[in-house]
Amino acid sequence: MSTNSMMSLAELLFAVRPPARRSWGQPQLDEVPNPVGTELANNGEFGFVEAKEHQLKSRRKYPHTIGDRLFRREMSNIKYPSSTFSKSMVPNHTEKSFMPFHTCTYSGQFSEDGGFFYTASKDFKVRLYDATAHDFPWKLYKTVRVEMARWTLTDASLSNDNKWVAYSSISPVVHLASTSPDVEGQEALDFSMSTNSDGFDHIHRNYGIWSLRFSADGREIVAGANDCCMYVYDIETRKVLLQLAGHQDEVNAVCFGDESGNILYSGSDDQVIKVWDRRSMGSKQEAGVLLGHVEGITYIDSKKDGRYLISNGKDQTMKLWDIRKLMSASDYNEIGYRDYSSRFDYRYQRFPHPVGSRHPKDCSVMTYTGHHVLRTLIRCHFAPPSAAGSQYLYSGSSDGRVHIWSLDGQVAKIIDVSSKSAIYNDDQDHVYRASRGFRVNQSSAACVRDASWHPYLPMIATSAWNGYSNEEGSVMLHRWRDNTDEVLSDEESGDMQPAIIPDDDYESQDDYY
Repeated sequence: MSTNSMMSLAELLFAVRPPARRSWGQPQLDEVPNPVGTELANNGEFGFVEAKEHQLKSRRKYPHTIGDRLFRREMSNIKYPSSTFSKSMVPNHTEKSFMPFHTCTYSGQFSEDGGFFYTASKDFKVRLYDATAHDFPWKLYKTVRVEMARWTLTDASLSNDNKWVAYSSISPVVHLASTSPDVEGQEALDFSMSTNSDGFDHIHRNYGIWSLRFSADGREIVAGANDCCMYVYDIETRKVLLQLAGHQDEVNAVCFGDESGNILYSGSDDQVIKVWDRRSMGSKQEAGVLLGHVEGITYIDSKKDGRYLISNGKDQTMKLWDIRKLMSASDYNEIGYRDYSSRFDYRYQRFPHPVGSRHPKDCSVMTYTGHHVLRTLIRCHFAPPSAAGSQYLYSGSSDGRVHIWSLDGQVAKIIDVSSKSAIYNDDQDHVYRASRGFRVNQSSAACVRDASWHPYLPMIATSAWNGYSNEEGSVMLHRWRDNTDEVLSDEESGDMQPAIIPDDDYESQDDYY
Protein backbone atom coordinates (compact mmCIF):
# COMPACT_ATOMS: atom_id res chain seq x y z
CA MET A 1 0.00 0.00 0.00
CA SER A 2 1.40 3.42 -0.92
CA THR A 3 2.12 6.16 1.59
CA ASN A 4 -0.63 8.30 0.14
CA SER A 5 -3.11 5.46 0.54
CA MET A 6 -2.03 4.90 4.12
CA MET A 7 -2.44 8.59 4.91
CA SER A 8 -5.87 8.62 3.34
CA LEU A 9 -6.89 5.60 5.40
CA ALA A 10 -5.57 7.21 8.57
CA GLU A 11 -7.43 10.41 7.82
CA LEU A 12 -10.58 8.42 7.20
CA LEU A 13 -10.27 6.59 10.51
CA PHE A 14 -9.67 9.84 12.35
CA ALA A 15 -12.65 11.45 10.65
CA VAL A 16 -15.09 8.87 12.00
CA ARG A 17 -13.62 8.89 15.50
CA PRO A 18 -15.73 10.86 18.02
CA PRO A 19 -14.14 14.27 18.51
CA ALA A 20 -12.31 14.76 21.77
CA ARG A 21 -13.73 17.25 24.22
CA ARG A 22 -11.74 20.46 24.16
CA SER A 23 -10.50 22.10 27.32
CA TRP A 24 -11.20 25.82 27.66
CA GLY A 25 -8.81 26.23 30.56
CA GLN A 26 -10.20 27.04 33.98
CA PRO A 27 -14.01 26.81 34.30
CA GLN A 28 -15.67 30.20 33.83
CA LEU A 29 -18.17 30.56 36.66
CA ASP A 30 -20.26 33.74 36.74
CA GLU A 31 -19.67 36.28 39.47
CA VAL A 32 -22.40 36.18 42.13
CA PRO A 33 -24.28 38.44 42.30
CA ASN A 34 -23.70 39.00 38.62
CA PRO A 35 -24.00 42.63 37.46
CA VAL A 36 -25.57 41.49 34.20
CA GLY A 37 -28.32 39.67 36.05
CA THR A 38 -28.78 42.57 38.46
CA GLU A 39 -29.21 44.98 35.56
CA LEU A 40 -31.66 42.60 33.91
CA ALA A 41 -33.70 42.36 37.12
CA ASN A 42 -33.89 46.14 37.39
CA ASN A 43 -34.65 47.13 33.80
CA GLY A 44 -38.35 46.31 34.02
CA GLU A 45 -38.43 43.36 31.61
CA PHE A 46 -38.98 40.98 34.51
CA GLY A 47 -41.72 42.80 36.37
CA PHE A 48 -42.18 46.06 38.24
CA VAL A 49 -39.11 47.35 40.10
CA GLU A 50 -39.18 49.82 42.98
CA ALA A 51 -36.87 52.81 42.89
CA LYS A 52 -33.57 52.02 44.59
CA GLU A 53 -33.93 54.76 47.21
CA HIS A 54 -37.41 53.49 48.09
CA GLN A 55 -36.09 49.95 48.44
CA LEU A 56 -33.38 51.08 50.88
CA LYS A 57 -35.85 53.19 52.84
CA SER A 58 -38.35 50.36 53.14
CA ARG A 59 -35.68 47.95 54.35
CA ARG A 60 -34.74 50.30 57.18
CA LYS A 61 -38.28 51.09 58.30
CA TYR A 62 -40.24 47.90 57.84
CA PRO A 63 -39.49 44.41 59.17
CA HIS A 64 -40.04 41.55 56.76
CA THR A 65 -43.30 40.20 58.16
CA ILE A 66 -46.41 39.67 56.13
CA GLY A 67 -48.48 41.97 58.33
CA ASP A 68 -46.10 44.89 57.89
CA ARG A 69 -45.80 44.30 54.16
CA LEU A 70 -49.60 44.36 53.85
CA PHE A 71 -49.75 47.55 55.89
CA ARG A 72 -47.06 49.15 53.75
CA ARG A 73 -48.85 48.26 50.53
CA GLU A 74 -52.24 49.55 51.71
CA MET A 75 -50.90 52.81 53.17
CA SER A 76 -48.64 53.68 50.26
CA ASN A 77 -49.68 56.25 47.67
CA ILE A 78 -48.15 53.99 45.04
CA LYS A 79 -50.15 50.90 44.14
CA TYR A 80 -47.58 48.16 43.80
CA PRO A 81 -48.40 45.09 41.73
CA SER A 82 -48.75 41.74 43.45
CA SER A 83 -45.43 40.56 42.01
CA THR A 84 -43.59 43.15 44.10
CA PHE A 85 -45.50 42.18 47.22
CA SER A 86 -44.70 38.47 46.75
CA LYS A 87 -41.03 38.94 45.92
CA SER A 88 -39.86 37.51 49.24
CA MET A 89 -42.42 34.71 49.29
CA VAL A 90 -40.18 31.90 48.09
CA PRO A 91 -41.50 28.43 49.04
CA ASN A 92 -39.57 27.24 52.11
CA HIS A 93 -41.73 24.81 54.07
CA THR A 94 -42.56 21.21 53.14
CA GLU A 95 -45.96 19.70 53.84
CA LYS A 96 -45.97 16.81 56.28
CA SER A 97 -47.90 14.58 53.87
CA PHE A 98 -47.11 13.62 50.29
CA MET A 99 -48.55 11.52 47.47
CA PRO A 100 -46.55 8.31 46.92
CA PHE A 101 -46.60 6.18 43.76
CA HIS A 102 -45.58 2.66 42.82
CA THR A 103 -43.37 4.08 40.09
CA CYS A 104 -41.25 7.12 39.28
CA THR A 105 -43.00 10.29 38.15
CA TYR A 106 -41.56 11.82 35.00
CA SER A 107 -43.38 15.14 35.00
CA GLY A 108 -45.83 17.10 37.11
CA GLN A 109 -47.20 20.57 36.40
CA PHE A 110 -49.93 22.99 37.46
CA SER A 111 -52.33 24.24 34.82
CA GLU A 112 -52.14 27.86 33.67
CA ASP A 113 -54.92 28.87 36.08
CA GLY A 114 -53.71 26.71 38.97
CA GLY A 115 -56.89 24.66 39.14
CA PHE A 116 -55.32 21.43 37.85
CA PHE A 117 -52.23 19.44 38.64
CA TYR A 118 -51.27 16.53 36.41
CA THR A 119 -48.53 13.91 36.45
CA ALA A 120 -47.13 11.45 33.92
CA SER A 121 -45.57 8.30 35.35
CA LYS A 122 -43.66 5.26 34.26
CA ASP A 123 -46.67 3.05 35.05
CA PHE A 124 -48.32 4.42 31.87
CA LYS A 125 -50.87 6.63 33.61
CA VAL A 126 -51.58 10.33 33.46
CA ARG A 127 -53.22 11.44 36.70
CA LEU A 128 -55.24 14.65 36.97
CA TYR A 129 -55.90 16.29 40.33
CA ASP A 130 -58.21 19.04 41.51
CA ALA A 131 -55.77 21.59 42.95
CA THR A 132 -58.40 24.18 43.89
CA ALA A 133 -58.79 22.74 47.39
CA HIS A 134 -56.52 24.11 50.09
CA ASP A 135 -55.96 20.66 51.56
CA PHE A 136 -53.11 18.47 50.37
CA PRO A 137 -53.01 15.78 49.02
CA TRP A 138 -55.31 16.86 46.25
CA LYS A 139 -58.26 14.80 45.12
CA LEU A 140 -57.65 12.66 42.05
CA TYR A 141 -60.60 13.00 39.73
CA LYS A 142 -59.37 11.19 36.62
CA THR A 143 -56.72 8.69 35.56
CA VAL A 144 -55.90 8.49 31.86
CA ARG A 145 -54.69 4.96 31.19
CA VAL A 146 -52.24 4.79 28.35
CA GLU A 147 -53.37 2.77 25.35
CA MET A 148 -50.02 2.32 23.62
CA ALA A 149 -46.56 3.16 24.98
CA ARG A 150 -42.96 1.99 25.08
CA TRP A 151 -40.98 1.80 28.32
CA THR A 152 -42.42 4.97 29.86
CA LEU A 153 -44.40 8.15 29.35
CA THR A 154 -41.84 10.70 28.26
CA ASP A 155 -43.97 13.84 28.59
CA ALA A 156 -47.47 15.25 29.00
CA SER A 157 -48.99 18.65 28.26
CA LEU A 158 -52.25 20.29 29.27
CA SER A 159 -54.04 22.73 26.98
CA ASN A 160 -54.53 26.25 28.30
CA ASP A 161 -58.31 25.82 28.48
CA ASN A 162 -57.80 22.67 30.63
CA LYS A 163 -59.96 20.59 28.28
CA TRP A 164 -57.32 18.29 26.79
CA VAL A 165 -54.22 16.47 27.90
CA ALA A 166 -51.70 15.04 25.45
CA TYR A 167 -49.03 12.49 26.34
CA SER A 168 -46.10 10.95 24.50
CA SER A 169 -43.95 7.87 24.66
CA ILE A 170 -41.05 6.40 22.73
CA SER A 171 -43.17 6.18 19.60
CA PRO A 172 -44.34 8.62 16.90
CA VAL A 173 -47.92 8.53 18.23
CA VAL A 174 -49.21 11.18 20.64
CA HIS A 175 -52.47 10.44 22.43
CA LEU A 176 -55.08 13.10 23.11
CA ALA A 177 -57.59 12.62 25.96
CA SER A 178 -60.32 14.77 27.48
CA THR A 179 -59.81 15.97 31.04
CA SER A 180 -63.52 15.51 31.78
CA PRO A 181 -64.18 12.42 33.95
CA ASP A 182 -67.40 11.85 31.96
CA VAL A 183 -65.60 11.50 28.62
CA GLU A 184 -63.91 8.17 27.93
CA GLY A 185 -61.63 7.18 25.11
CA GLN A 186 -58.58 8.74 23.50
CA GLU A 187 -57.50 9.73 20.04
CA ALA A 188 -54.16 8.78 18.52
CA LEU A 189 -52.29 11.52 16.66
CA ASP A 190 -49.76 9.91 14.33
CA PHE A 191 -46.82 12.28 13.92
CA SER A 192 -45.22 9.97 11.35
CA MET A 193 -47.89 10.83 8.77
CA SER A 194 -47.60 13.97 6.64
CA THR A 195 -48.93 15.24 3.32
CA ASN A 196 -46.30 16.24 0.79
CA SER A 197 -46.68 18.49 -2.23
CA ASP A 198 -47.85 15.54 -4.30
CA GLY A 199 -51.03 15.37 -2.21
CA PHE A 200 -50.36 11.87 -0.86
CA ASP A 201 -49.77 10.83 2.72
CA HIS A 202 -46.25 9.68 3.49
CA ILE A 203 -44.99 7.65 6.43
CA HIS A 204 -41.69 8.64 8.01
CA ARG A 205 -39.38 6.26 9.82
CA ASN A 206 -40.25 5.09 13.30
CA TYR A 207 -39.04 7.22 16.21
CA GLY A 208 -39.83 8.22 19.78
CA ILE A 209 -40.99 11.56 21.16
CA TRP A 210 -39.18 13.05 24.17
CA SER A 211 -41.00 16.36 24.61
CA LEU A 212 -44.26 18.00 23.55
CA ARG A 213 -46.21 21.22 24.19
CA PHE A 214 -49.60 22.65 23.30
CA SER A 215 -49.74 26.00 21.56
CA ALA A 216 -51.44 28.84 23.44
CA ASP A 217 -54.66 28.45 21.43
CA GLY A 218 -54.65 24.65 21.82
CA ARG A 219 -54.76 24.02 18.08
CA GLU A 220 -51.23 22.73 17.61
CA ILE A 221 -48.69 20.50 19.33
CA VAL A 222 -44.94 20.84 18.94
CA ALA A 223 -42.84 17.74 19.65
CA GLY A 224 -39.14 16.84 19.76
CA ALA A 225 -38.07 13.34 18.75
CA ASN A 226 -35.05 11.04 18.78
CA ASP A 227 -34.83 11.15 14.98
CA CYS A 228 -33.16 14.60 15.30
CA CYS A 229 -36.35 16.35 14.19
CA MET A 230 -38.94 18.71 15.61
CA TYR A 231 -42.56 18.40 14.52
CA VAL A 232 -45.52 20.79 14.49
CA TYR A 233 -48.87 19.01 14.37
CA ASP A 234 -52.25 20.55 13.54
CA ILE A 235 -54.92 18.94 15.71
CA GLU A 236 -57.89 20.03 13.61
CA THR A 237 -56.62 18.63 10.31
CA ARG A 238 -54.73 15.74 11.97
CA LYS A 239 -51.65 16.52 9.87
CA VAL A 240 -47.98 17.30 10.47
CA LEU A 241 -47.49 20.89 9.36
CA LEU A 242 -43.72 21.01 9.77
CA GLN A 243 -40.93 18.49 10.06
CA LEU A 244 -37.78 20.43 10.93
CA ALA A 245 -34.59 18.40 10.57
CA GLY A 246 -31.95 20.87 11.66
CA HIS A 247 -30.26 19.06 14.55
CA GLN A 248 -27.42 16.54 14.57
CA ASP A 249 -28.72 14.50 17.50
CA GLU A 250 -31.88 13.71 19.46
CA VAL A 251 -34.20 16.63 20.23
CA ASN A 252 -34.87 16.43 23.98
CA ALA A 253 -36.75 19.68 24.50
CA VAL A 254 -39.14 21.91 22.56
CA CYS A 255 -41.48 24.78 23.34
CA PHE A 256 -43.32 27.73 21.84
CA GLY A 257 -41.57 31.05 22.36
CA ASP A 258 -44.64 33.28 22.55
CA GLU A 259 -48.42 33.30 22.59
CA SER A 260 -48.65 33.73 18.82
CA GLY A 261 -47.00 30.38 18.12
CA ASN A 262 -44.66 31.88 15.53
CA ILE A 263 -41.46 31.45 17.55
CA LEU A 264 -40.26 27.92 18.34
CA TYR A 265 -37.30 26.67 20.38
CA SER A 266 -35.64 23.27 20.19
CA GLY A 267 -32.79 21.83 22.26
CA SER A 268 -30.80 18.75 21.37
CA ASP A 269 -28.04 16.39 22.45
CA ASP A 270 -25.92 18.17 19.83
CA GLN A 271 -25.53 20.94 22.49
CA VAL A 272 -27.34 23.49 20.32
CA ILE A 273 -30.57 25.43 20.84
CA LYS A 274 -32.23 26.45 17.61
CA VAL A 275 -34.68 29.31 17.20
CA TRP A 276 -37.31 28.96 14.48
CA ASP A 277 -39.55 31.66 13.04
CA ARG A 278 -42.55 30.22 11.23
CA ARG A 279 -43.08 33.47 9.35
CA SER A 280 -39.96 32.73 7.31
CA MET A 281 -39.91 28.96 6.94
CA GLY A 282 -39.72 28.64 3.18
CA SER A 283 -36.35 26.89 3.36
CA LYS A 284 -37.21 25.14 6.65
CA GLN A 285 -34.07 26.67 8.10
CA GLU A 286 -33.70 28.00 11.61
CA ALA A 287 -33.62 31.74 12.24
CA GLY A 288 -30.54 31.28 14.37
CA VAL A 289 -28.79 29.24 17.04
CA LEU A 290 -27.83 29.72 20.68
CA LEU A 291 -24.43 28.33 21.60
CA GLY A 292 -23.06 27.89 25.10
CA HIS A 293 -23.70 24.38 26.40
CA VAL A 294 -20.96 21.78 25.84
CA GLU A 295 -23.15 18.77 26.64
CA GLY A 296 -26.62 17.75 25.57
CA ILE A 297 -29.63 19.89 26.48
CA THR A 298 -32.29 18.30 28.69
CA TYR A 299 -35.02 20.93 28.89
CA ILE A 300 -36.12 24.36 27.64
CA ASP A 301 -38.61 26.79 29.18
CA SER A 302 -39.76 30.05 27.64
CA LYS A 303 -40.75 33.27 29.38
CA LYS A 304 -43.45 33.40 26.69
CA ASP A 305 -42.37 36.84 25.51
CA GLY A 306 -40.61 35.67 22.35
CA ARG A 307 -37.30 36.86 23.79
CA TYR A 308 -36.05 35.04 26.90
CA LEU A 309 -35.66 31.33 27.58
CA ILE A 310 -33.72 29.08 29.92
CA SER A 311 -32.20 25.66 29.38
CA ASN A 312 -30.74 22.82 31.42
CA GLY A 313 -27.68 21.00 30.12
CA LYS A 314 -25.85 17.80 30.92
CA ASP A 315 -22.79 20.02 31.49
CA GLN A 316 -24.46 20.68 34.89
CA THR A 317 -25.44 24.26 34.10
CA MET A 318 -28.63 26.18 33.52
CA LYS A 319 -28.42 29.10 31.10
CA LEU A 320 -30.52 32.19 30.48
CA TRP A 321 -30.76 33.31 26.85
CA ASP A 322 -31.88 36.39 24.97
CA ILE A 323 -32.66 35.50 21.36
CA ARG A 324 -31.52 38.96 20.30
CA LYS A 325 -28.00 37.65 20.94
CA LEU A 326 -28.39 34.56 18.74
CA MET A 327 -25.96 33.60 16.01
CA SER A 328 -27.51 33.75 12.56
CA ALA A 329 -27.95 30.55 10.59
CA SER A 330 -25.51 31.75 7.91
CA ASP A 331 -22.77 32.51 10.46
CA TYR A 332 -23.38 29.16 12.12
CA ASN A 333 -23.07 27.35 8.81
CA GLU A 334 -19.76 29.09 8.16
CA ILE A 335 -18.14 27.87 11.38
CA GLY A 336 -19.72 24.42 11.00
CA TYR A 337 -21.05 22.09 13.63
CA ARG A 338 -18.56 20.95 16.27
CA ASP A 339 -19.32 18.24 18.84
CA TYR A 340 -17.79 19.27 22.17
CA SER A 341 -19.50 16.60 24.26
CA SER A 342 -17.50 14.11 26.30
CA ARG A 343 -20.22 11.51 25.57
CA PHE A 344 -20.40 10.42 29.19
CA ASP A 345 -23.53 8.47 30.12
CA TYR A 346 -25.41 10.93 32.30
CA ARG A 347 -27.80 8.20 33.44
CA TYR A 348 -25.16 6.24 35.33
CA GLN A 349 -21.87 8.16 35.35
CA ARG A 350 -20.68 11.24 37.16
CA PHE A 351 -19.91 14.35 35.17
CA PRO A 352 -16.24 13.82 34.19
CA HIS A 353 -15.18 17.48 34.00
CA PRO A 354 -15.31 20.59 36.17
CA VAL A 355 -18.57 22.52 35.99
CA GLY A 356 -18.25 25.77 34.06
CA SER A 357 -16.74 24.78 30.71
CA ARG A 358 -18.34 26.76 27.91
CA HIS A 359 -18.64 26.78 24.18
CA PRO A 360 -16.08 29.15 22.61
CA LYS A 361 -18.99 31.04 21.00
CA ASP A 362 -21.08 31.20 24.18
CA CYS A 363 -23.84 33.77 23.70
CA SER A 364 -25.86 33.09 26.85
CA VAL A 365 -26.80 35.96 29.18
CA MET A 366 -26.29 34.14 32.50
CA THR A 367 -25.07 30.74 33.68
CA TYR A 368 -26.38 29.13 36.88
CA THR A 369 -24.73 26.22 38.67
CA GLY A 370 -25.11 24.16 41.82
CA HIS A 371 -27.71 21.60 40.74
CA HIS A 372 -27.06 18.15 39.27
CA VAL A 373 -28.38 17.29 35.79
CA LEU A 374 -27.87 13.53 35.93
CA ARG A 375 -29.84 10.25 35.83
CA THR A 376 -32.65 11.70 33.69
CA LEU A 377 -33.70 14.76 31.68
CA ILE A 378 -33.90 17.21 34.59
CA ARG A 379 -36.31 20.11 34.01
CA CYS A 380 -36.00 23.83 34.73
CA HIS A 381 -38.55 26.65 34.69
CA PHE A 382 -39.17 30.36 35.01
CA ALA A 383 -41.14 31.25 38.12
CA PRO A 384 -44.59 32.59 37.17
CA PRO A 385 -45.12 36.37 36.75
CA SER A 386 -46.77 36.49 40.18
CA ALA A 387 -43.41 35.55 41.73
CA ALA A 388 -41.71 38.94 41.31
CA GLY A 389 -42.36 39.06 37.58
CA SER A 390 -40.53 35.79 36.83
CA GLN A 391 -37.37 37.06 38.54
CA TYR A 392 -36.79 33.59 39.99
CA LEU A 393 -35.53 30.56 38.07
CA TYR A 394 -35.70 27.06 39.46
CA SER A 395 -34.70 23.53 38.56
CA GLY A 396 -34.99 20.01 39.80
CA SER A 397 -31.80 18.14 40.58
CA SER A 398 -30.60 14.56 40.82
CA ASP A 399 -29.25 15.31 44.30
CA GLY A 400 -32.81 15.35 45.62
CA ARG A 401 -33.22 19.12 45.80
CA VAL A 402 -35.00 22.01 44.11
CA HIS A 403 -32.62 24.89 43.43
CA ILE A 404 -34.11 28.39 43.19
CA TRP A 405 -32.02 31.31 41.92
CA SER A 406 -32.70 35.00 41.54
CA LEU A 407 -31.83 36.51 38.18
CA ASP A 408 -28.44 37.74 39.40
CA GLY A 409 -27.30 34.20 40.17
CA GLN A 410 -27.77 34.25 43.94
CA VAL A 411 -29.40 31.21 45.51
CA ALA A 412 -32.80 32.24 46.83
CA LYS A 413 -33.65 28.86 48.34
CA ILE A 414 -32.72 25.18 48.17
CA ILE A 415 -35.54 22.79 49.06
CA ASP A 416 -34.25 19.42 50.23
CA VAL A 417 -36.82 16.96 48.90
CA SER A 418 -34.60 13.93 49.53
CA SER A 419 -34.52 14.36 53.30
CA LYS A 420 -38.31 14.67 53.36
CA SER A 421 -39.04 11.62 51.22
CA ALA A 422 -37.87 9.07 53.82
CA ILE A 423 -38.31 8.32 57.52
CA TYR A 424 -35.12 8.03 59.54
CA ASN A 425 -34.80 5.40 62.24
CA ASP A 426 -32.03 6.52 64.61
CA ASP A 427 -31.88 3.24 66.52
CA GLN A 428 -30.98 1.14 63.49
CA ASP A 429 -29.34 3.96 61.51
CA HIS A 430 -31.30 3.03 58.40
CA VAL A 431 -33.62 4.91 56.13
CA TYR A 432 -37.15 3.56 55.87
CA ARG A 433 -38.95 4.61 52.76
CA ALA A 434 -42.16 6.18 53.84
CA SER A 435 -44.26 4.68 51.09
CA ARG A 436 -43.16 1.04 51.62
CA GLY A 437 -41.29 0.78 54.85
CA PHE A 438 -38.36 -1.38 53.70
CA ARG A 439 -34.76 -0.52 54.48
CA VAL A 440 -32.43 1.06 51.96
CA ASN A 441 -29.03 2.65 52.13
CA GLN A 442 -29.04 6.21 53.38
CA SER A 443 -27.22 7.39 50.26
CA SER A 444 -30.22 6.49 48.11
CA ALA A 445 -31.26 10.09 47.53
CA ALA A 446 -34.36 11.14 45.71
CA CYS A 447 -34.09 12.57 42.21
CA VAL A 448 -36.26 15.62 41.55
CA ARG A 449 -37.02 15.40 37.86
CA ASP A 450 -39.64 18.14 37.65
CA ALA A 451 -41.02 20.95 39.76
CA SER A 452 -43.90 23.37 39.26
CA TRP A 453 -44.43 26.78 40.86
CA HIS A 454 -48.11 27.58 41.31
CA PRO A 455 -49.18 30.38 38.91
CA TYR A 456 -50.31 32.76 41.67
CA LEU A 457 -49.64 31.10 45.06
CA PRO A 458 -46.19 30.82 46.72
CA MET A 459 -45.87 27.05 46.56
CA ILE A 460 -43.98 24.48 44.51
CA ALA A 461 -45.00 20.89 43.78
CA THR A 462 -42.11 18.50 43.12
CA SER A 463 -42.17 15.24 41.16
CA ALA A 464 -39.40 12.92 42.33
CA TRP A 465 -38.00 9.42 42.14
CA ASN A 466 -37.29 7.94 45.55
CA GLY A 467 -33.95 6.14 45.62
CA TYR A 468 -31.58 4.90 42.96
CA SER A 469 -33.71 1.84 42.22
CA ASN A 470 -36.30 4.15 40.60
CA GLU A 471 -39.05 1.88 41.86
CA GLU A 472 -41.04 4.62 43.56
CA GLY A 473 -42.06 8.18 43.05
CA SER A 474 -43.81 10.93 44.92
CA VAL A 475 -45.36 14.36 44.59
CA MET A 476 -44.63 16.73 47.46
CA LEU A 477 -45.85 20.25 48.17
CA HIS A 478 -43.62 23.06 49.44
CA ARG A 479 -45.28 26.31 50.55
CA TRP A 480 -44.00 29.68 51.62
CA ARG A 481 -44.15 30.11 55.37
CA ASP A 482 -43.54 33.37 57.21
CA ASN A 483 -41.25 33.65 60.25
CA THR A 484 -39.41 30.41 59.49
CA ASP A 485 -36.54 31.54 61.71
CA GLU A 486 -38.67 30.70 64.72
CA VAL A 487 -38.13 27.29 66.28
CA LEU A 488 -40.87 24.90 65.25
CA SER A 489 -42.59 22.73 67.80
CA ASP A 490 -42.13 18.96 67.75
CA GLU A 491 -45.58 18.57 66.25
CA GLU A 492 -44.92 21.10 63.47
CA SER A 493 -41.56 19.58 62.56
CA GLY A 494 -42.78 15.99 62.61
CA ASP A 495 -41.75 13.26 60.18
CA MET A 496 -43.12 13.12 56.68
CA GLN A 497 -46.01 10.72 56.22
CA PRO A 498 -47.54 9.30 53.05
CA ALA A 499 -50.99 10.56 52.26
CA ILE A 500 -53.90 8.59 53.72
CA ILE A 501 -56.16 7.96 50.75
CA PRO A 502 -59.80 6.91 51.25
CA ASP A 503 -60.89 3.96 49.16
CA ASP A 504 -63.78 5.82 47.57
CA ASP A 505 -61.63 8.69 46.34
CA TYR A 506 -59.66 6.75 43.74
CA GLU A 507 -60.17 4.24 41.01
CA SER A 508 -58.17 1.44 42.59
CA GLN A 509 -55.73 0.85 45.39
CA ASP A 510 -53.16 -0.21 42.79
CA ASP A 511 -52.52 3.46 42.09
CA TYR A 512 -51.29 4.36 45.56
CA TYR A 513 -49.86 3.06 48.79
